[in-house]
Parts: sequence; structure tokens; C-alpha cells
Amino acid sequence: MFPRTAQQQWWFEEPASKNRSQATGLRLAIAYHERDAERVERLLRQDRDEVWLVMGALENGLLALNQLYPPGPPDEVWERVTPIIDAAAPKGMVSRTRAMLAAMSHAMYNATLGEVYERKAEDPYAGAHLYAAITAVRAAEREGGFRRMQDKADELDRA
Repeated sequence: MFPRTAQQQWWFEEPASKNRSQATGLRLAIAYHERDAERVERLLRQDRDEVWLVMGALENGLLALNQLYPPGPPDEVWERVTPIIDAAAPKGMVSRTRAMLAAMSHAMYNATLGEVYERKAEDPYAGAHLYAAITAVRAAEREGGFRRMQDKADELDRA
């Protein structure tokens, strides 16, 4: 059955749905950056289809960013992302999101990406939170990154 992944599903969505999920993902990353746990919890509803698209939008954005500016080694990413997860992830999500980050970090050293894909498919809510936290860390690497994210989210809302 095609599309199979959240990332692929996002590409096949209608423009309005793509815009909405991308705007939500950007706002979620900003809330993580600001360590605003209440807003993080409010932004991402537990609707599996919506969460799936938000995760796909965030994953697409991170893949593009990683091509331009490769991330640091997995241990460095872990050290930078876990404090954001610990501070802002909704109740019950910290351990699930950290476990997915650990699997992704492990996969960078070992050929086990299949396990990561399975985990994302089984728990897209944790995947969306993880990608938002990573996006927050990566956006902080560039001056004005959060202002551009907010401007883009506002633009997508108007589209």
C-alpha cells in the first residue's frame, strides 16, 4: 500500500492539509524551544491522522535541514535534545520520546533503522514530539531560526 510512511503521506496530502500540519509542526517546535509544556500539549491533539501528518511534515523539514547543515554526532544530539524533551513533553511522553531518540541514536551507529521506522509507525505521537524537539534544537543553531519558523507558520495559516 502506498504511501507507507508519514513522510510519504504528507507529500500526497491536499495543500490545505499539508499547510495545516506543517504550521502545527513549526508551532510545536517553537513551543518546545520555549519549554512551554502547556502549549506543547495543546498543539498536538491525539488524532492519529493529524499526528501522522505533523510527524511527516517535521521529518521532511529535518531531512532538508540535515542535507544543508548535517547534525552533530548522535551523542551530541542526545545531550541537546533530552533537556527539551524533559522540560516540555506532555505527561507520559517523556519516556516514550526518549526511547525513540535512543533507538534513533543507536541506529546511527548500527544498521537498525528498520526498528526506528516500526517505532514511528506504532507511536506517531512520540515521533511527532521527538521531531519537534529536534527541530527546536536545530533551529536554535541559526540566528533568526525561530522568527522564520513563526513567520512560515503564519504564512501557511493564511494559505
